[in-house]
Amino acid sequence: MTELDPNFEHNPRASSASRGSYMGTAATTVPVNSSTIPESQAYHQLEKEKELPPLLPSTIWTRIVDKYRFGKLMLVGGGLFGIIAVMFIVLGTLDVLRNRTYRSNLGISVGKSKYEGDSWGTATSDKFDMGGKGDGTYYDPGIGILACGTSYTAQDMVLALNYIDYGDYANPNESPVCGRCIRVTGPLGTAEATIQDKCPGCGRGSLDLSPAVFDKVGDFFDGRIPVSWEAC
Repeated sequence: MTELDPNFEHNPRASSASRGSYMGTAATTVPVNSSTIPESQAYHQLEKEKELPPLLPSTIWTRIVDKYRFGKLMLVGGGLFGIIAVMFIVLGTLDVLRNRTYRSNLGISVGKSKYEGDSWGTATSDKFDMGGKGDGTYYDPGIGILACGTSYTAQDMVLALNYIDYGDYANPNESPVCGRCIRVTGPLGTAEATIQDKCPGCGRGSLDLSPAVFDKVGDFFDGRIPVSWEAC
């Protein structure tokens, strides 16, 4: 058998000895630094927490938020209240609330009754003999579906009866006054019109007329006129 060459790297005996020698040599020759590695420290550390700069400048608003639990809600509510207050101040200064043109766009009669109001008679499915007197105002019935479930325009001879005489019904279409004809008399004349709507802001006996009806019984410049009415 051929003797293994001791210098050949694949010789198991020679390789093992070489590795052991190498390992031992490495273990004795690798320098060891006796100094200890310092513990990790924060990259940047301020001496005192109070030295941190404030994120926001201190104002009355930030102080309220910090002091009260619902500070943000208080600020939002106060802002909304201020906006509404300013809006009413501006409208009052411009006399918008007294201008019937703007008020009629709301779809209801706005403002206190000016003339004495009253009403009489009854309204049933078989009989209608109601009459009354009070304020006469005007609005645009074309704003949408009316209380009686119908739709009309400003050129139609229709009107809204005050909520007292109209009656309170779960379905306003069921009121016996719907579609009834009444004769309206104002300072400038008389006109016939049908009840197709309810006026939530009108007092007893008062009517909210379409512009077509109002034009025949009063002057638009007056806005609010005295009227009387009866069944046709």
